[in-house]
Amino acid sequence: MGKTYGWTGSLLRMKLPSGEFHKTPNIDYSENFIGGRLLASRIYWDEVPKTTQALDPDNLLMFLPGPLTGTQAIGCSRWVISAKSPHSFPDQYGFGNGGGFFGAALKRSGFDGLIIRGKAKSLSYILIENEKAELKDAGGMRAFETEETMGKLKEQHGSDARIVCIGPAGEKLVRFAIARTEQGGTLSNGMGAVMGSKNIKAIVIKGGNKVPVAHPDKISEVNKQIRFLRKGQNESLYLTEPMIQGIDKGKDTPCYACPGGCSRAFFKHTSGREEIRKTCASAFVYTPWDQLYHGEATENPFLATSLCDRFGLCTGEISNIIYWLYECFKQGVLTEDETGLPLSKIGSLEFIESLVGCIVKKEGFGELLAQGTRRASIEKGKAAEEIALRHITPSGYVNDSYGGRVFLTNALFYATETRNPIIQLHEFSFTVLKWMLWHTTSGAMSSLTTEDLRKIAKRAWGNEKAVDFTTYEGKTEAAFMIQNRQHAKESMVACDRFYPLLDTDQREDHMGDPTLVPQLFGAVTGKEMSENDYYRVGERSFNLQRAILGREGRAGRNDDTIGEFNFTEPIETEEGMVGLFNPDLEFPGAGDEIITRKGKTMDRNDFERMKDEYYNLRGWDVSTGLQKKEHIKKLGLTFVCDEMDKLGLLKKE
Repeated sequence: MGKTYGWTGSLLRMKLPSGEFHKTPNIDYSENFIGGRLLASRIYWDEVPKTTQALDPDNLLMFLPGPLTGTQAIGCSRWVISAKSPHSFPDQYGFGNGGGFFGAALKRSGFDGLIIRGKAKSLSYILIENEKAELKDAGGMRAFETEETMGKLKEQHGSDARIVCIGPAGEKLVRFAIARTEQGGTLSNGMGAVMGSKNIKAIVIKGGNKVPVAHPDKISEVNKQIRFLRKGQNESLYLTEPMIQGIDKGKDTPCYACPGGCSRAFFKHTSGREEIRKTCASAFVYTPWDQLYHGEATENPFLATSLCDRFGLCTGEISNIIYWLYECFKQGVLTEDETGLPLSKIGSLEFIESLVGCIVKKEGFGELLAQGTRRASIEKGKAAEEIALRHITPSGYVNDSYGGRVFLTNALFYATETRNPIIQLHEFSFTVLKWMLWHTTSGAMSSLTTEDLRKIAKRAWGNEKAVDFTTYEGKTEAAFMIQNRQHAKESMVACDRFYPLLDTDQREDHMGDPTLVPQLFGAVTGKEMSENDYYRVGERSFNLQRAILGREGRAGRNDDTIGEFNFTEPIETEEGMVGLFNPDLEFPGAGDEIITRKGKTMDRNDFERMKDEYYNLRGWDVSTGLQKKEHIKKLGLTFVCDEMDKLGLLKKE
């Protein structure tokens, strides 16, 4: 085998309970399945039968960086954790996406991925150091919080040790438990519970090797272009100061090979507690309830997120649970006596501490809540379930962030992905957000005009109609292109805050460059990748994921749905920056027209026509939404055909 660049050439596999490790060659996978999300899907298809349950020892737990991880490619040292998810309803294929230094350390220790099957006899951790690995006792860290665990492991293995670990929630198999890194990263979708089901408290990596790259000078050249295009509004828009009382921002804490450019930093609380936090939705998860209860902002949102992170709970799912409890209490479906929780004090520190405590200990009503909102709501009956489904999808994830009633394109992401499709939502919504700030601040906060937005839409999303908010035309092609691009990005694995870089205020035409990640891929691996080749990677990833989900019971048009409220309840407000800066929900229409989406719903017939167009673009059968065998073969996914045929999941041309 010739020398490879970007890839190390080996996967590290661990078999429990024996603790036996062995290396397997990665050449067949790397050539055709790149890394990250696409590689996870291929290995999952091959090795996780549909009958496997998420918390069974036979579930496969994968830690997969990409070919760019661990190199000097800017913003490309993220990695994917994947397994059958216990958070999803029912258990189904899932993944989380992390940053920091862990993925780079795994590559620098000599491996393109770590794959774990089985269950250790007792609580353990894995130590990987420069191509060597061993299973070590973690019994002394039982019930340790995540910060305490990482501190202990760094004492033992040095400050340069890179760690992913679980807290008490993961040990107790709370279905929405997270895994956490020392860089403030949280891996969601129940991956902490999967680690706990394998009796793995942590993975510690010390990697000192260099990842070989084909063209270092070319990497430097592309990096220089990225830094130039990101100057100005692309930096300032995300360098937001926290809007939480009682904390001060300290030094920035960028990920490996990143110059910074997001709000990841140390934040210090008045109590003296100092933690790395990225001031996005997770940092503000308790803010709406805090303000509702106190009538003003307090320091409680910082403390609430800190509590969840330390015990190892997903803040997104905690938000879903709080919404459900609040509405059930308000409507008389649940009471304080029944739950043992101070539901009349939602928004207080007392409530969030009581909630987290009962879930992590699985005591009283907390045993039910530890199953997650979807399962808990089903258990409590039809009225409780209907309340939950107003806020979450049937799979169990939030259903209206940057939702389709405002951003029509985004409805297709919600319909065709099982978990919250946040990076797909970001590509469309964040770009439109820059136009919105130009419009609502008369250019003070952004320079992206309507003309600029239309040029970007034509270049990156297929046509200018993608940003005409009066029509459903052009939205399907945009969704198709965004979805392919984002799946490809998560196979490399590149950062959501950096890519795709579609706009810039450093050029007169404000056009960015959506080809930067494939350019970096070529520079790192020596294998040239065109823009169309890059999108084909994403199309293969999405189709393989579709095949997996079909095998697990989610297949076809009838499952490609969005919440009924999209068609029946007019949108009046939007959370986050859209609601803050654009309360009237004004967006571009045709020509010079500015229209409002306020008071609008989605049209059911138009949504079904969007699905028709989408299936055509995907090469699927329009009437059923099932994949076609010939198209699957054209994508190089022939290996799924026999099993899909047996299950009746393939249509012939």
